[in-house]
Amino acid sequence: MKKFFLIICAAILLVGCGNQVQTVPPLPGTLPNILTAPEKVDTDIYFDATVSMRGFTTQSAGNVYLTLPDLLGDLCGSMGTVNFYGFGEQIRPLDGRSYRQFTSPDVYTEAITAVANVVDRADTNHLSIIVTDLFESESDWSNVAQKIRDKFFANHLSVAIIGIKNSFSGEIFDVGLNAAKFNYNSFDNPDRYRPFYLLIMGRDDVVKNFLRKFNERQTLPNDTGYLLLSENLTEAASDFSNFELGDVENFYSDDTLGLDSRVKEFGLDNFNEAASFMFSWNYQPPLGACPLDLSAVDTAIENFSITGEEWTPLDKNDVRVSLLKDDRQAELFLVKVALTPEKSLAEDKLNFVRIKVMPTEQGYKLPAWVELWSVNVDGAAKNFDGSKTVNLTRVLGSLKDSIFMASSPALMNINFVVTP
Repeated sequence: MKKFFLIICAAILLVGCGNQVQTVPPLPGTLPNILTAPEKVDTDIYFDATVSMRGFTTQSAGNVYLTLPDLLGDLCGSMGTVNFYGFGEQIRPLDGRSYRQFTSPDVYTEAITAVANVVDRADTNHLSIIVTDLFESESDWSNVAQKIRDKFFANHLSVAIIGIKNSFSGEIFDVGLNAAKFNYNSFDNPDRYRPFYLLIMGRDDVVKNFLRKFNERQTLPNDTGYLLLSENLTEAASDFSNFELGDVENFYSDDTLGLDSRVKEFGLDNFNEAASFMFSWNYQPPLGACPLDLSAVDTAIENFSITGEEWTPLDKNDVRVSLLKDDRQAELFLVKVALTPEKSLAEDKLNFVRIKVMPTEQGYKLPAWVELWSVNVDGAAKNFDGSKTVNLTRVLGSLKDSIFMASSPALMNINFVVTP
């Protein structure tokens, strides 16, 4: 999910009994920003220049990597200014069109890979793309994951990974506990192609927009895998700006406050009777979304009421959310929100209910391609397979766990006020 922001409204006027006017302060907390990519965004592209990447440049058949510098320059140039860098342990900027040197094996001379240093340098106002084989010197990927969590996930930014199988002929280093070195040749056999990766970091809308554009331009038949780690688990905003309201009990729609379209305003017929509303929800996963088990979901629910000029949290809460599968359409669900007003709301006051619906930790999984491309090498590298990436499941799993713990990715945000 992208950056959150407080709804800073000009004072909202509520017309009460006796034509008295009450000033309502901004709604508490934050709402997801609108999922619209900006017209222009600067991009920083970092090419891993270590020796382990050299093998991607040495074969002509089935080679997407050789076209990558121009593809990224063209695609990202259409979105804004593009800056290229090469890195090993240190990071060096590239001038002009010198980024095209990464099609030549001669430039891959660095001995140490330090993706962590690139994450440290990355500008969170830009789109950052790291081209690498996901190898980190001294196998210190946990340090990389920690830095990504603190700099990106904790600030409501997104990370995506694109994996591409590519022809390869060269050396693979530091495999297993003995740091073994292997010569590997895929020849022109797609089953033996070795993957490289794009690690993409930035604003949620920008990252999703890049994935769509890259997918459209990827015309070669090479196997490609996408993984998106985002607070927003849907392609379109899942809030009242898109919900289609259905059956309503003891509520009625109101628009006295003129709220943001993502917040629904209800009036209440009877404070002492059960109340509920339903809406249909069409789950639209974005490209690269983690597979979800929606048979069980978690909810985070907060209730507030107006006290003087401030919103005050309420201790009482019997708000319940049910997610029901609609068999008429594959990804269509019916969502029911029910509550007993006297057990959840403050009587004769303006109330605000904020609900976040999330997958469970067990129901938030990596795409199947990740495990298929991963080889676990913990000992003497007896089961090493050059067409796979060492411990890929562990590496990407650490990122998946990081965003889940840092920001609790949301399926939908149900925000509504209840007027007195």
